[in-house]
Amino acid sequence: MYLIYRYLLRSTVGPFFFGLFVITFLLMIEILYKYVDLFVSKGVPFLLATKVLGLSLGHTFALSVPMAVLVAILMAVGQLAADHEITAFKASGISLWSILRPLLGAATVVAIGLTAYNHWVFPESNHTLANLVYDINRKKPMLEIQPRRFNELNDRMTIRVSAKDDLTGRIEDVQIIEREKPNDVAPRLTVATWGRIIPDHETDSMLIELHDGEVHERPDKEAPDKYQVIRFKQQNVYVNNVERDFRESGRKARGDREMNLTSLWAAAAEERGKQLESRKHVASQAHNLLSWHWQLLDPDRRGDVLGTRAVPPAGTPQRRSVVEPRFRATRLKVERTVEQSEYQGKIAASYEVRRNKYMVEFHKKFAIPFACVVFALLGVPMAVTTSRSGKGVSVSLAIAVFAVYYLFLVGGEKFADRGLLNPMLAMWSANIVLTAVGIPVFLKTVRESTLLSITLKPGAVPPPAGESADPDGAAA
Repeated sequence: MYLIYRYLLRSTVGPFFFGLFVITFLLMIEILYKYVDLFVSKGVPFLLATKVLGLSLGHTFALSVPMAVLVAILMAVGQLAADHEITAFKASGISLWSILRPLLGAATVVAIGLTAYNHWVFPESNHTLANLVYDINRKKPMLEIQPRRFNELNDRMTIRVSAKDDLTGRIEDVQIIEREKPNDVAPRLTVATWGRIIPDHETDSMLIELHDGEVHERPDKEAPDKYQVIRFKQQNVYVNNVERDFRESGRKARGDREMNLTSLWAAAAEERGKQLESRKHVASQAHNLLSWHWQLLDPDRRGDVLGTRAVPPAGTPQRRSVVEPRFRATRLKVERTVEQSEYQGKIAASYEVRRNKYMVEFHKKFAIPFACVVFALLGVPMAVTTSRSGKGVSVSLAIAVFAVYYLFLVGGEKFADRGLLNPMLAMWSANIVLTAVGIPVFLKTVRESTLLSITLKPGAVPPPAGESADPDGAAA
């Protein structure tokens, strides 16, 4: 059996690397298209561009490796079935269980290795890639003013436009925020109906020509009650030192896809703690409000809340002047408590969203590698049953499996991020469904029955018309 196991594993090595190369290349096409324009507009050196593309391979491997496992099993086992070697194995007493065993073992080893890759290598490559893209985007801000976004031209100027024509430099609905210092709490705001961006590469500057706008500012920082509005037909804003050379910023902040398993678990626990604190605050506010109302119902303690002033009898003019302020205070206290509770509820919901994102990435680092084992379970019966139908059928089934898995993965992530589905269930649903399909398919293949066969009990087949069977089995 050792020689057979080694033969089976050796036959999958070549198809595995072939599938890994092809699938990785297909996944990289979108990345190549995305960054070509960026590299051209930024003038990024070749070595730096190569580094960015190399780091972009990090997140493609996480998906291409499980797919390559399925391609390898389909090609290797399918070729063995087409050459009737699977039939020879069965004739020698070697069942599909024995063929599946080494393939499942190899898929498990690949899954463990991919999990380790997701924990140690993938977060660091993603973090390095995110830093490079961030630094490249800061190289020429005049060419990277994105519509409907706040674009930082420097540490004191931010611009936002609703539309931008890259050919003419025309911009629409312009908003420019200018700060005297980085932490200025009262910056100057300039708004304009339209304008033009005129870069000057020789002087390393940029002219923003504005039309039909206003300037809102506080002329005296020491007098917050004074506010000034200046209207203009045309005004020019100069920005110097905009074409910065590439510099590494050394960004330390990490997103959810730049964290390893330990960091993700700690971040999710922190968000959970913040959510519990917010809910405790809501409970404390509700407790204070109920205690206050309970004092109103207690005659002995009512004076502590309403005061010792007696309420005039009903029907007297003085009663209204005494009762109405008390009702107003009560209503105001209830309204403020409700507003604070709603506000804290929204904060708790935001903490839940962030926690879900961390937990989604945590479970994804295990769920995607486990797909190698699931694809191995599905690949053997798919290869055996479709070996005589041609490779086109195998490829079609593989694409269908990939599509189903990807839809479950992406859809589950979206539902989990919105709090509509548990993150663990969202990330493992694809493996659960495909495993539930793969086990009966494999069992049917072991029994050498087709997927659409209907099992009939012995003796249930009716005899031909005009004949009847006697108890001894002879036709009458």
